[in-house]
Amino acid sequence: MAFFSLFKCSALELKSVRSVAVTALLTAVSVVLEFLVIQPVPDLKFGFSFLGLAAIGMLYGPVVGALGGVAIDVLGWLVKPTGSFSPILTVATLVEGLIYGIFLYRMSPAKLDFTRGGFLKSLKQNAVPALKTFFARFTVNAVCNVLLNTVGLFILGYIAADRLWLSLLTRIGKNAILLPFEVIILIPVLYMIHSAYRSVFGKKTV
Repeated sequence: MAFFSLFKCSALELKSVRSVAVTALLTAVSVVLEFLVIQPVPDLKFGFSFLGLAAIGMLYGPVVGALGGVAIDVLGWLVKPTGSFSPILTVATLVEGLIYGIFLYRMSPAKLDFTRGGFLKSLKQNAVPALKTFFARFTVNAVCNVLLNTVGLFILGYIAADRLWLSLLTRIGKNAILLPFEVIILIPVLYMIHSAYRSVFGKKTV
C-alpha cells in the first residue's frame, strides 16, 4: 500500500461503527494497563499500555492510531492524574499511534514459536512482520519516549537546561534496555489480537 494511501484508508475506517467500537475498547484496555507497571529497579519502569495503542494502529492505521493516542493520553490522565495535564506531552502519544499505524497497518503479525528449537525457525519464517514490529517500537522509543517526551518536559520546566543532555542520554539507555522485552511481548500480543479479530469479524476484515 502506498504511503499516502495509508492515511486515506485509515481515515475511512472512522466511518465504520465496528472500527470506532473496537478502537474504544482497545483505548479502555490501554488506560487500564497504565496501572500495570513493573519496576525491577527504582529508575526503570516497564509498562504495558502501549499494547492497546499498537493494536489500534495495526487494525485501523495511522489516522485512527493518532486519535487513539490522544484519547488514551487524556483518559489516562483523568483516571490516573500525574501532575498537571499538558497538551505538549499528548503530542508524543499522538505521534506514537501514528507510527504504529504507518508500520503495522493491515499487517499479518508474526507467529513465533517460543518452544526450544522452534524460535529461530519461526523468526526466520516471519522475518518481515517481526522486523516491522521491531522498527515500529524502536521508532516510538526514539522519537516519542526519548525526543518528544524529553523536549516536552524541558519546555514545561521539569528538566533544567543544564541537565537536558543528561536526561536525553538517560532516556536513551532506559529505552534501549526495555526495547527487546517490549518487542518480545508485542509480537505475540498483536498476533493474538489479530487472530481474535479475524475470528469474530471474518478473515477479510484485516
